[in-house]
Amino acid sequence: MWSQRLKHQWQNSLRNILIARQYQRVRWVASGGILASLGGASWYYHQYWHEVELSPDYFTKYRVSHNAKLDSEHFLMELTPLKPQRVNLWSATTSNKLWSVEVKQPEIMVVRNYTPLPLKVTTDKKVQVLPDGKFESGKLLFYLKKYRYGEVARWLSELPEGHIVEVRGPFVDFELPPFEEKRDRSFLWDDNAKLQSEQFLQQPYDIAAFTAGTGIAPIMQLLLKENPFPGRILMFHSCHADSDLGPLRHLLDKLQDYHRAKLYLFESQRANDLRKISDEVLKLIPSPMAYHAGPFVGLNSSISPILSLVCGPDSYITTVSGVKYDLSQGPIEGLLGQKGWNNSNVYKLS
Repeated sequence: MWSQRLKHQWQNSLRNILIARQYQRVRWVASGGILASLGGASWYYHQYWHEVELSPDYFTKYRVSHNAKLDSEHFLMELTPLKPQRVNLWSATTSNKLWSVEVKQPEIMVVRNYTPLPLKVTTDKKVQVLPDGKFESGKLLFYLKKYRYGEVARWLSELPEGHIVEVRGPFVDFELPPFEEKRDRSFLWDDNAKLQSEQFLQQPYDIAAFTAGTGIAPIMQLLLKENPFPGRILMFHSCHADSDLGPLRHLLDKLQDYHRAKLYLFESQRANDLRKISDEVLKLIPSPMAYHAGPFVGLNSSISPILSLVCGPDSYITTVSGVKYDLSQGPIEGLLGQKGWNNSNVYKLS
């Protein structure tokens, strides 16, 4: 039953389910001589809002408001809409949806999907998590890497602040089984928040995540968003050095302190490359667990993942879970295949 539900969710996500837009209506009180102004008002409304609110159907203009290098390859980029957005996407998207936006490189007419994070850049250039209900009028912040053959990311990395870029979305990249309850995340911005035992009506489930480089962004979105993932995430992340993560490293520490995630970090700089120590890594990877939906009975001391998400360069995905083809997931092989995982409980993100 669980496999059927999960496959149904994946089929929906592969269609790029579009997030419903929530437009407000303009009301006019028309009487006597002001009826003639209705046509002009409609024209103004159309001109002001058309292609201004972010939508999957057209590109909306944003300006680069922050572009900071973390090292020679990684950088943080904040995009600010030219006109303030009316829809808070962090409130509108539920805990089970992973979403991204497309950014256009106009010189070669290529678009690439990037995963925004619910973070903001403060006036003193620090990065903070957006509190509940806040969305900075639609600003988007991205954790990016300048790959050798990544035309769009290389172009973005060189853009000066104030440069105009075009964005469309959001697009749902993956949809987990729904979970209606919302959990507290105030510890992400309140250093005085206390660790409290959590209570749910429904038993939450855990997942595992295998990421490399900026492939960690979708998992960070799940953990940081206004409706965060209700269970716990067992994270296996590969990078050159933990400094690659910039301000995300501190957030990962907080997430571990508050039992939202457990992180295994593989740094090639320290001769700790996941691909070269596969026997050791296999000992850390659990076999898939069964999920028994029902009333809350408490959280286990260990993370028991029922699903694995894999995100990173093609070679990394192949090592962890087998080859991913353009339009299909491909067989589950690699490390996860050796531990008994299969296509019913593994999803390879692009």
